[in-house]
Amino acid sequence: MENGAPHRLSPIVRFIATGAFLGYAPVAPGTVGTVGCAAVLWLLAPAIGAGTAPLAILVHVISLLAFLAVSIWASSEAELTFGKDASRIVIDEWAGFVIAVFFLPKTILVYAVAFVIFRVIDIVKPYPARRAESLPGGWGIVMDDVIAGIYTNLLVRLMLLVQGG
Repeated sequence: MENGAPHRLSPIVRFIATGAFLGYAPVAPGTVGTVGCAAVLWLLAPAIGAGTAPLAILVHVISLLAFLAVSIWASSEAELTFGKDASRIVIDEWAGFVIAVFFLPKTILVYAVAFVIFRVIDIVKPYPARRAESLPGGWGIVMDDVIAGIYTNLLVRLMLLVQGG
């Protein structure tokens, strides 16, 4: 077993926790995981704009909450095999980046700016992100990235507001 852990990780949990195995990237797995998330969102997530129906917005919010719950669960399970906040676990980057671009305009520029800001904030971990890492299990793995995603989303919104768009 990995890290000498007595826990066997199921293939589906391994797939989820490693962000479709992107966490096995030999260099910068968190960045590679975030790129993977951005690509999946770009290809699969519909753009949400001012004319979006309230039901569609509700579905997006519920989907986000479900994704966060699965991320926390998979991270908790994977931690038993890989160790505390192991670099192979990148579903937390996925969770954070989903929040980083949540209800923002779906443009290459917005995604690129959000990507850079998110990665910097995730690495620097401004308050209370670093503190969130001390939460138990998957909560500690995911919540610092959720906070980085919230900060990113707000900064990109501010940039768009200043720009006038």
